[in-house]
Amino acid sequence: MGLARYLLKRLVAIVVTISLVLGAGYVLIYISPGTFYDAANMGQGLSQLQVSDPALYNKYLNSLNSRYGLNQPLIVQVAKYVWHSLTFNFGTSFENPSVPIIHQLASALPISAVLAFGAVVLAIVLGVPLGVLAALKRNTWLDSALTTLSMVGQAIPSFVLAVLLVLFFGVWFPGLLPINGWGTVGEAVLPIVALSAGNVGAVTRYTRGSMVEVLRQDYIRTAEAKGVPHKRVVLRHALRNSLVALVTVIGPTFAFTIISTLWVEQIFSIPGLGSLLAEAFPNKDVPLAITSVYILCLLVMGMNLLVDLLYRVLDPRVKLQ
Repeated sequence: MGLARYLLKRLVAIVVTISLVLGAGYVLIYISPGTFYDAANMGQGLSQLQVSDPALYNKYLNSLNSRYGLNQPLIVQVAKYVWHSLTFNFGTSFENPSVPIIHQLASALPISAVLAFGAVVLAIVLGVPLGVLAALKRNTWLDSALTTLSMVGQAIPSFVLAVLLVLFFGVWFPGLLPINGWGTVGEAVLPIVALSAGNVGAVTRYTRGSMVEVLRQDYIRTAEAKGVPHKRVVLRHALRNSLVALVTVIGPTFAFTIISTLWVEQIFSIPGLGSLLAEAFPNKDVPLAITSVYILCLLVMGMNLLVDLLYRVLDPRVKLQ
């Protein structure tokens, strides 16, 4: 009963938060300078039509406003769009009215998810051993070097590293790895590396801190005093308990890595969620832009909820409140 009540409260909080995010995003795009008709490619054609046949121009413009509900009061537009989004009825975009937004997301979102998942897996594979090594060699030159490298990795934005990788493999050493496109394993290497650098630093530092704390516990000293091999103490006791705490950073890392793919995809010409946003916001394509924000928001809060539940499963002493 306690778990069901907790889930109900979290789901209600997620719905309320997403509704506020959608409403605020819609209003911000609505009041921003310019209109879709000015920014989109069709704006030039409409401007010519306005000069040659103003009556037909007004009729066409009114039909578009009516089709997308732009002739209604702002509060009505926001309420309708929030409700449609919560029921996953995204409709069609301004730029491409012949293809439903849900179909565009179905082709773009898996690409961004693959990049984010690959970056997080690489961060775990590299970060956990480095963090353990730094903890075991704490207060030595190796610990200082690994800590410094992890901080540097976190300090360099993923899009900056992506540009450096394009420069390295596209200009200095061309042909070693592809620097654009999507569809092969080789084309996924550089964007995943660019996305994982900050995650490797975060996982390394978090693992080190957790390992250092666990190694100071009484049960670790007791196990060593009983003659348990040091390797077994580290792997079966210290590392295992440290990884339970690591779950708290993996979930948000995955969610925010998906957000980071928006910029990296543009640099490597990958047709993911970033491409949709790159087309939507400059052209004020409200349905597509807000839907993308909705998906990102849903991913972040969904991953946070999943992490809380997993933490409870891994450590039964944790109470969900």
